[in-house]
Amino acid sequence: MTAGAAARPTQMPASVRIAIITMSLLAGLLLLNALLTWFSRATLAKAMATGGTQVTLADAQGLIALVTIVSLVLGLLLALSTWFLPMRRAWARLSGLGASLVLCVMVVFSVIATRGLSIESLLLLVISLAAMFSLLAGNTARWVPRLRARR
Repeated sequence: MTAGAAARPTQMPASVRIAIITMSLLAGLLLLNALLTWFSRATLAKAMATGGTQVTLADAQGLIALVTIVSLVLGLLLALSTWFLPMRRAWARLSGLGASLVLCVMVVFSVIATRGLSIESLLLLVISLAAMFSLLAGNTARWVPRLRARR
């Protein structure tokens, strides 16, 4: 047993539990969003194309497909991170942190682009910030081994 392993706490810290809860919430919301967007893509594309904007139907369908794919990828990444973080996988911490950061940046850009803050965007922003800060917490960093830790 190495000195680093002896200093690592064995009980799951509260910051890790918060990270697991927030990442699972984000994963569920993103996967649900991808599912609902996929099943209503035709209606959404028609509404975007005829909503007084200069968007063609093909452009609207492409944008909806992009939003669906991004939600699906981020949701799956957060779900995998949620599943493997309790097993102390360092990559799960880093991928959860990366996905939460990407989601946070996307929400901020969306708020700036639309010049408005909705309840959904505020909820995603708060939960993704909570996930990021709990994954960056010192207790989480001490509990999860480093990515290239010596065995």
